[in-house]
Amino acid sequence: MKTILLLLLIISISSFASVIPNEPHIYVEGYAEKEIIPDQIKISVSIVSTNLDAEVAKLEIDQKSLKIFESTKKLGIKANQITATPIQIYPAIERDNGKRIDNGTRVSRNIDIVLKDLTKYPLLNDALISAGITSKISSTVELADERAVKKNVLMLAIKDAKLKAQEIAEIQGKTLKDVYSVSEFQTRQQETYNLHPNQDVYGQSYGAGQLRYRVPPKAGVFKIGKMRATATVYVVYTME
Repeated sequence: MKTILLLLLIISISSFASVIPNEPHIYVEGYAEKEIIPDQIKISVSIVSTNLDAEVAKLEIDQKSLKIFESTKKLGIKANQITATPIQIYPAIERDNGKRIDNGTRVSRNIDIVLKDLTKYPLLNDALISAGITSKISSTVELADERAVKKNVLMLAIKDAKLKAQEIAEIQGKTLKDVYSVSEFQTRQQETYNLHPNQDVYGQSYGAGQLRYRVPPKAGVFKIGKMRATATVYVVYTME
């Protein structure tokens, strides 16, 4: 056990030393945040039908699926924005006070719709209601290019770190020489066992932009909230 602890300590010290120079330096944290307006919504629809006659249950699923596809087409939603899983068929068996109840066959299918024109969201909800969709529906606001947004905010965080380092160096009558290390993780020795990246995109409201309804809201009920992109970086600058 002592050997293992010693090995871990050596690894920890070695890791810490790799990002902290022996020469004069400044270790700063850069932070940035930016409000983002979502540019698409992902609507996930679960269609379920149960009937003693499997063919009847399957027919209902096919009819509802067709209504959804026709409605999305009228709204100008392209086929590549819609993903439908294969139909799943399984026995609808329930238990009531230990008794086995056979309700026939349950047929289900999941359909995901990526809506890029947010103004059409209320119309799509109305179309789902018209199609008789009353099962689980979830709507999630998204960014079409989330990585580009994160990269942009990350660059702002790096600029913030440099500005802080320059101000600190000027107070000491020094100038920055070079960047020794840049990380999204804190590298102070006492925290080397708790390295957690701190870069994310999240919604300000609606539970991270997610809404769940048993019956979709009618037009005008849903309001798109903003998102906030954040980034934190830790930079070590050498001084002269």
